[in-house]
Amino acid sequence: MTDIRPAGHEVGAYFRFERWELPPPAGSEGPSAFAGRAPIDDHQRGPGGGLATGGLLTCIDSMGGLLCGLAVLPRWIVTASLSVQVLRARQVGPLGFHGRVLRQGRNSVVSSIEVVDEGDGGARVAESVVTCAVLDPGEMALGFSRPLVIPMPPPAAAPEGVESFFGIEPGEGPVTRLRLDDRLRNPWGILHGGAVATLVDVAARRAAAPDVVGEPATTGVMVHYLAPLRVGPVEARCTPVGTRADGTVVRVALHDTGAGDRLAALASVTVRAV
Repeated sequence: MTDIRPAGHEVGAYFRFERWELPPPAGSEGPSAFAGRAPIDDHQRGPGGGLATGGLLTCIDSMGGLLCGLAVLPRWIVTASLSVQVLRARQVGPLGFHGRVLRQGRNSVVSSIEVVDEGDGGARVAESVVTCAVLDPGEMALGFSRPLVIPMPPPAAAPEGVESFFGIEPGEGPVTRLRLDDRLRNPWGILHGGAVATLVDVAARRAAAPDVVGEPATTGVMVHYLAPLRVGPVEARCTPVGTRADGTVVRVALHDTGAGDRLAALASVTVRAV
């Protein structure tokens, strides 16, 4: 396989996310499915004891990108939107992932990814839909050995917490900032979709904390990727918009402060106590 990731890209390795392609049956022209597995290392656990929701979103985004990208070769993709419902915050691990393409169009591809807790009898953890926009890869090398297999990386020699790894600054309140490091860039040189989703998760929980009795956890996320985040720092500006039976709803707007304060992503997040 030719590595399509730029030098220094470490997001997939950080979560030790292994993935393997499931080709369609012989004689079928449909796209491949994918399976995957991610351990839950202690430094990556979040509210409720399971994988931090940002980590879950990152793995889902990464698998969705592979599913959709391989389906449209020789073209490639970027994430356009990500919708995730988290069903269980308490997880044993490892987590198992299964993804398939729902729709393949000329300009977009839609995939579905289900997550289960292999350490808890296959209990359902999350359901998601990832929509990707199809792009011309230009000079990017897209050579693969098929079926594609990405093995699980070894444990980190010096474990680093999720917020620290993603360059998310400590703090509280309605604004959270992320420093855009090169290791967080995707093959297009822009902030990885999983890093965007992780910032959304952390920022929404901080903003909702005053309205939540207990430890706040993200249970539902809908992210729309509007423009590339290239410069940074990235600011997540949050507005709690109300409460309902399943939690507090927070609107999150991501701005690239180093690129004229451009609005780059909008998200709606549900946060509740666990």
